[in-house]
Amino acid sequence: MTGLRRSGTSAALTLAALLVGAAPSYADTGDFAGAPEPGGGIPGWFVGFAVLAVLVGIGGTVWKVTTAQKLAKQSGMDPSLATQVTLLSDDGLDATYLASNLRQQPPPSTSPAPVPPPSAAARLEELKGLLDQGLVTQTEYDERRAAIIDSI
Repeated sequence: MTGLRRSGTSAALTLAALLVGAAPSYADTGDFAGAPEPGGGIPGWFVGFAVLAVLVGIGGTVWKVTTAQKLAKQSGMDPSLATQVTLLSDDGLDATYLASNLRQQPPPSTSPAPVPPPSAAARLEELKGLLDQGLVTQTEYDERRAAIIDSI
């Protein structure tokens, strides 16, 4: 993207230099102050507005493209496709915004692996430990032991 910014900036500066160099300066010749002679060239104020319009257009385009690329990266889309849509259609930035919000977010890749359930032997040992510590009654122990054995 910085290449686009650099080339856009250098193109705008080159265009401004050409337009300013082509505009004649008007000195007070005794007629109307600032009135151009017939066929005398482009007025300087017009050149200034033209350069300003070109710079605003380039700045707006750069902003639209960078915003579309940020939206695309955040939603897992292809940034170059977002750039193309933004530049080639009138509502390209809106379309990129909608597409990025409608797209399902990719699942996080840092999720922990699922823990396998403990084996029946481990569950029976844990249950026996609870009985030995007096945390469950003999009746609870017998019911849970039967449930574990039935699940095998």
